[in-house]
Amino acid sequence: MFVSDSNTGYIDNALIGTRFRVRADGGFGVDSPDRAEFFYGACGCARDVPNPPANVPNPNGDVLNPDAPGPSGEVIPGAILTSTLIETDIDYQEFRFDYEYALHPSFSFFAEVPLRFIDGERLGSDSGLGDVRAGFKWGLVSNPNQQLTFQFRGYFPTGDAKKGLGTDHPAVEPGLLYLGRLSGGWAMAAELRYWVPIDGTTGRGTGFSEDYAGDVVRYGLGFSYDFERPSGMVVTPVVEVVGWSVLGGLALSSADGTPVGTTVPGFGYREVDGENIANLKFGLRFGFSRQRSLYVGYGTALTDDVWYDDVVRIEYRGGYGR
Repeated sequence: MFVSDSNTGYIDNALIGTRFRVRADGGFGVDSPDRAEFFYGACGCARDVPNPPANVPNPNGDVLNPDAPGPSGEVIPGAILTSTLIETDIDYQEFRFDYEYALHPSFSFFAEVPLRFIDGERLGSDSGLGDVRAGFKWGLVSNPNQQLTFQFRGYFPTGDAKKGLGTDHPAVEPGLLYLGRLSGGWAMAAELRYWVPIDGTTGRGTGFSEDYAGDVVRYGLGFSYDFERPSGMVVTPVVEVVGWSVLGGLALSSADGTPVGTTVPGFGYREVDGENIANLKFGLRFGFSRQRSLYVGYGTALTDDVWYDDVVRIEYRGGYGR
């Protein structure tokens, strides 16, 4: 049984060590990409929508919100709204390169560099560097059977928000990670993380007084079982349930990409406080040695509110020492 790494594919690894990871994700059916500015920045359509005529009051200036950082459709000259105003369906791929360096068996630093490719039904395709992340892990409990780790991750706005590659604001995310070995080949992993945006987009032009960005709590629980093969390889089925609770913020919605049947300002915007999202993830991890493994998995939404309808993940991990 390999105890030098976690088997989960989505719940963060509670173990501390020097290791690298290469991860490829494919997400399908993102219908509210600017929800709480968690996936990308507030819809840039508010940056382009001209001040409406006199019979539709707008005290906010020439446009709804000149600071809205996200993607936007083309502006039709002389029109109040655009024909491809709101993104309603995105597929994306993200390739991430991660490295963790352990200064001590109970303390490490890590960095994560994503490359994002998005394909929107309304706004087309784009690609480039996403928002870089970095942080540290501090082991609170460490013994052969269980690990409890405090993790702190920072998000940096390196992705071009106008292309849908980032949020246009920094964020911090403290969290607790747990890994426990149960009887036989069973293991359990859990996480509790709290994502806090910093200086997100204001609610100007939305008809709401709160900011566009909102806090998000993430939590997960996973189980795995190791099957040791005669060749020395370990094959591990993994099942995880991951959930998010959105504690504030806004989103811009539309059935067809245009705010038909609504007015300006306040067209199509909604408060997302209280929206809850849950995913079921399952996959296989193939352990080639104590330090090298490959994960292949699939996730699907269990709730009406979603970050994506479906997601696939392939991940290779390699480690040093320990």
